[in-house]
Amino acid sequence: MSFHRENIRISRVLAACMLLMLACSPARSEVFIGLDVGAGDLDIDNVSVAPDFELFSVSDTATTYQVLAGYEFDNGFHVVGGFEEMDSIEFFGLGDQVELEALKLGVGFSTPASKHFRAGGTIGIASWDLEARESILFNPGPEATGGLDDTDVYFDIGVEWVINETFRVPLTFSYNDYDFGDATTWRIGIRIHMQ
Repeated sequence: MSFHRENIRISRVLAACMLLMLACSPARSEVFIGLDVGAGDLDIDNVSVAPDFELFSVSDTATTYQVLAGYEFDNGFHVVGGFEEMDSIEFFGLGDQVELEALKLGVGFSTPASKHFRAGGTIGIASWDLEARESILFNPGPEATGGLDDTDVYFDIGVEWVINETFRVPLTFSYNDYDFGDATTWRIGIRIHMQ
């Protein structure tokens, strides 16, 4: 019950931030799209993903990609939405395989650090879906599968190399605090800004 109240509170804070950005922004703004790739750690505490399948303190290296679109106001505030997927790296199916997908919505701010670099961050909510498959190693029967889903908070911080008015290259650190554990990633990508 308290978790539901926390999500409602976070949603209200995000809505208030979006209204404040709209009220404070001058007329010149721009839409942007982007693609990021990277790697990170997927840490899962003891959690049951199916009646006969439990993940015990899994800490996996994972690959990740993110596709996003957003709207950046001239005052540095932005609204962004996107899809991120993380997959654990397993060789020959010898470990439990974990896949995490998340739809994200956030608000943030970035400011010029120099002529060609910007720094900033984003905070928001992530609606996630965790899918797991049991290892084939020492498993005589069919592999168990299962999953979880929910909504939690995330934040990103990073820097962007501003190539020109249209192209930017971001380097981002992301921390996602989920019910089952957490996920941290480092991503690099491309942003295309359209004025």
